[in-house]
Amino acid sequence: MKILMIIPAYKPTYVYGGPIEAVANLAESLVAIGHEVTVYTTTANGKKELDVEIGKEYNVENVKVTYFRRIIGGHNHLSPSLLRRLSRVVNRYDVIHIHSWWNLVTMPAAWICRSKKIMPFISPRGTLTEYTFNHHRTLPKHIVHSLAGRKLLEQSILLFTSTREKEEALKFIRPRESFVLPNIHQFPPSQKRLYREQPYLKIIYLGRIDPAKNLEFLLRMVTHHLKIPYQLIIAGDGDPKYKQQLMESCMGLDQIQWIGHIEGMEKYERLADSDIAILPSHTENYGNVVLESLSQGTPVLISPNVGLKDFVTSFSLGWVAETKEEKWAEILEGVWKDKTLLYDIQLRALERMKKEFDPRENAMEYIKVYSKHIKKQALPRPLTV
Repeated sequence: MKILMIIPAYKPTYVYGGPIEAVANLAESLVAIGHEVTVYTTTANGKKELDVEIGKEYNVENVKVTYFRRIIGGHNHLSPSLLRRLSRVVNRYDVIHIHSWWNLVTMPAAWICRSKKIMPFISPRGTLTEYTFNHHRTLPKHIVHSLAGRKLLEQSILLFTSTREKEEALKFIRPRESFVLPNIHQFPPSQKRLYREQPYLKIIYLGRIDPAKNLEFLLRMVTHHLKIPYQLIIAGDGDPKYKQQLMESCMGLDQIQWIGHIEGMEKYERLADSDIAILPSHTENYGNVVLESLSQGTPVLISPNVGLKDFVTSFSLGWVAETKEEKWAEILEGVWKDKTLLYDIQLRALERMKKEFDPRENAMEYIKVYSKHIKKQALPRPLTV
């Protein structure tokens, strides 16, 4: 099967967080089970551009990746050269899979597909929620959605990464077909030590520094309500001005450490060395860091807005709680007083992750959905009299 993926940014641009890694894992897993995957993306790398040769096809972990110049930065990513190439070659592929929405790469790409009578797959990646509609450029989003966005989405096949994401999106659209398919992960072996004596509860937040992550709540909770010795590690990057505001709000507190963006084995080592990982997001279609943490045996405390909340609660691998400062402080204080909770979850998490997240099996779920679509496209049209 020949698969073309369209995404505004691709590895190594991890500045955009989990979606980049999720799409790369999907592409690489599909190649590993025998399919040909091509990625069209831009040179987007935050406020900078990737240092790559424009228009050249690179072999990135056996995935064919071509980077196109973008002429508008920010979150728009307009790349006329990418769209021109797509228009010429779109009919050469069995599957077109578009990742993300609300930008000038993916929305025009969907229009090109429909103009060529091709029904694309679209993974919104958390961009079709009440939060995203009502925060940041609200009026333009509603206008674009009314004029063109809704129709493009409803003429596509939507792939969601969690039931929560699907439920949120269906408030705004009624797609022809939709499926819930998990993100694909490649986890290293657990680095965690079973027993650890330290004079404080070690808490970690790992992700983008972005208003959607509700970090203001997190900082208020630990600085004004948490009554136990703690260390909070905040790992990630985002808008420098916003990050500076957050850092100034807790200036002088040595127990809060800002370590910037981390990746690779350092990320897993930090998670393994922590007692609990937290994610208080306003909106989170999936929450890769939840599984990354559990893969190391580290329990999680998350908001009900995180897509993986059902997985966490179903197997009792942590806590899901409304973002009320007193409630989160109470949970953390309970964990500090009874460390057996951590050890129990650690052992169960490692076993559960091995059972649930096999990259090959999860990639096959995508192939089943792709194949179903291809067969439908191949059916002859009924004759009209």
